[in-house]
Amino acid sequence: MTLSLLLALSPVTVPEIPKNFLLTEHDARRHLTPEEAEEQGYEISDKLTEPLELNPCGHRHAVDRDRVAARTITHWTSAPSGSSEQLVIYKSPRAAHSALTRLRTEVKRCARKGDPSAPELKFRWRTSKAKAGDEAMGMGYQTWQDGSVNETVTGIAARRGSALMIYTTDEGAYDPGRLTKNAKKMAARVCKVPGVC
Repeated sequence: MTLSLLLALSPVTVPEIPKNFLLTEHDARRHLTPEEAEEQGYEISDKLTEPLELNPCGHRHAVDRDRVAARTITHWTSAPSGSSEQLVIYKSPRAAHSALTRLRTEVKRCARKGDPSAPELKFRWRTSKAKAGDEAMGMGYQTWQDGSVNETVTGIAARRGSALMIYTTDEGAYDPGRLTKNAKKMAARVCKVPGVC
């Protein structure tokens, strides 16, 4: 057999995200007592159609292309507060770079786009410099109501090879730097997934 025929017949390996791979995943999979479940909760999704956790234009489904694996973990508490961790693996570093570039573009295009379900809120998105992986950016928004800040969401999006990782929190002031540690840790860990780096 020729080499090209052998390659054509070889099964294509699609990268998989191992169980408990994300930084918050072990806690997210832990069984909560009824008392704990009243105070906090997690949701885990492996759907490729989940929108990115940083989503300036409010897409209901993923609009980026060439995803091969994804995991999204969201966390809420009764404080109330929330945070999220998301890892999306693409077919190539180029596709992951395109997804991050699209986010940069959407922040500019939808910087002040509101939420139709909450017309009383005014949204203001922003970006800032960040260092993690091959490229990264800080990103987040504030909601305003009657001239006062209602909520501040801070995030960081970082790319390493063909993977895009996102971390968000709504606790505290806008400060993507505090999320950099998580992004750097995952940027190193994601290279353990075959084909990512």
